[in-house]
Amino acid sequence: MSLPHFDLAQLPGDWWEVAPDDAKNLEAELRREVPRGHSLHHVTVQAVAVRRHLKDVVFWLPTLQQWAYVHLTGRVEKDPRWPVTVCTSEWDEVVAQFADV
Repeated sequence: MSLPHFDLAQLPGDWWEVAPDDAKNLEAELRREVPRGHSLHHVTVQAVAVRRHLKDVVFWLPTLQQWAYVHLTGRVEKDPRWPVTVCTSEWDEVVAQFADV
């Protein structure tokens, strides 16, 4: 499936588009971190944007037709509340997550 249109320039701060090799690494990191019970456990993801320090990532969820903003923790989590994740079907809502940042 192809990505829907999104404008990376709308995100404030140091965001950049994810290169294919980096996408694989970020997707693997997300799979490693999310525990059973997390909203993205066993969900197909595609990394599309990453913010400075590689902690904040925007993923496209092709099977759900949604965006997910995830703050990666860098460790395997046991609590399904982590890593913090916000899902939405609209790119404008992703941008709004960072309006006050």
